[in-house]
Amino acid sequence: MKYDIGCYAHCLSSWDNVYHLAEIMDQRESKDGIEYYVHYNEQNKRLDEWVSFTRLEDPKTEIGCGFQPEIGENPAPLIAPTTPTIVGSSLGDTKLDAPGTSDRKLTRNLKRRYDEIHNVQKGLEELSPIDQNLEKEHEEKTKVKNIQVVELGKYEIDTWYYSPYPEEYSNVDKLYICEFCLKYMKKRITYKRHMMKCCYRHPPGNEIYRTVVAEQSSVPSDNKQNGESTSGQSKLSEKGGSLQTLSVFEVDGQKSKLYGQNLCLLAKLFLDHKTLYYDVDSFLFYILTELDDYGHQIVGYFSKEKYSVESYNLACILTLPPFQRKGYGRFLITLAYELSKKEGKIGTPERPLSDLGQVSFRSYWGRVLLEVLRDHGGNLSIKDLSSMTAIRSDDIINTLQSLNLIRYYKGQHIISISAKVIEEHMKSTSKTKWSIDPSKLHWTPLSNPLTRRPR
Repeated sequence: MKYDIGCYAHCLSSWDNVYHLAEIMDQRESKDGIEYYVHYNEQNKRLDEWVSFTRLEDPKTEIGCGFQPEIGENPAPLIAPTTPTIVGSSLGDTKLDAPGTSDRKLTRNLKRRYDEIHNVQKGLEELSPIDQNLEKEHEEKTKVKNIQVVELGKYEIDTWYYSPYPEEYSNVDKLYICEFCLKYMKKRITYKRHMMKCCYRHPPGNEIYRTVVAEQSSVPSDNKQNGESTSGQSKLSEKGGSLQTLSVFEVDGQKSKLYGQNLCLLAKLFLDHKTLYYDVDSFLFYILTELDDYGHQIVGYFSKEKYSVESYNLACILTLPPFQRKGYGRFLITLAYELSKKEGKIGTPERPLSDLGQVSFRSYWGRVLLEVLRDHGGNLSIKDLSSMTAIRSDDIINTLQSLNLIRYYKGQHIISISAKVIEEHMKSTSKTKWSIDPSKLHWTPLSNPLTRRPR
């Protein structure tokens, strides 16, 4: 049976082997017949895929082309087992009433706070006309993934989203990417030839941090950079686990423009709303790597503006899928705030946050704030917490509200907490696998050109 674009059908998904209601987004001819690109209803776009007509079935009820199903008619949304999640993201049930479910007057500030705490994205109708047009253009252009798989080093990774690679590279199912310089190629033979002559063995920047992690126990021990062996061969810790060397490199987008562009194109395959691709001059990239016998393998990164008027300490953050659930996302967030402390600034991530980014930051903020409150008996103000953690006051208030640890009384926020309550919440939050030792961070903030004194 032939299906038209815009119709709905029941599709056998590859991630749980269950039929889900899906919308036909596109079609193409293949050697085995027509293939359809489907979006599973009420699921993230990262699960969209090409399927053969044999995996499609007509809905049991009549559903015509362009039918928009009601929420109650859809199958219960499932979480794909292969969808990366952040371990220990639960911070306790929020006590903030949903708008319209309490007697309190719904103000703009209350709704904004509720939406931010619950990661509620603005509907299209709530955006300005210009943003609505941009969003529609973005959705239309990115609705179909142009690259299905990338080979990066020893990993073959299924992609999640569309990325604006040059057209000659975007019509291939599989893209080969050098794990050191991030150059992309269409053919394996080209990739093999490149790997034989590629002179990169680490990102093109300064190494600003290094630590050694005991992989089995996940407990790191910071080591001195001077005199350390650079060999990536497996070593054994005292507990019998192998040791893994992690490094962070700072890459200047202006000095290493091609690397920065290649990194952004790779990241877009796993980030839905990302607009930075080619204009990388004003950004710094902090690349987290694992060291092995061949060199420093990229596992994740975050970027930040060199000079942010809004005091953003992070623009984009990504841990590549093969390295997720290892605590690397928390490591990168911690590093971003350590850099803010060295700058003497209060930082916050650039909005909007992705779904996984929101979970990661909320988990980090919750854990850090609980530890500080525990160590100081809860006798701290919002301003004190902000100066000690470099976390913005709004982020602190929203996080404490989600934990039901703050109340608004006579025009000010009062932290209401006890040692027992802190310990209960600490049990429900994820423990950090490691912390960054500021004394091992070899980094100097950039001088702001606006504050330089003339000679």
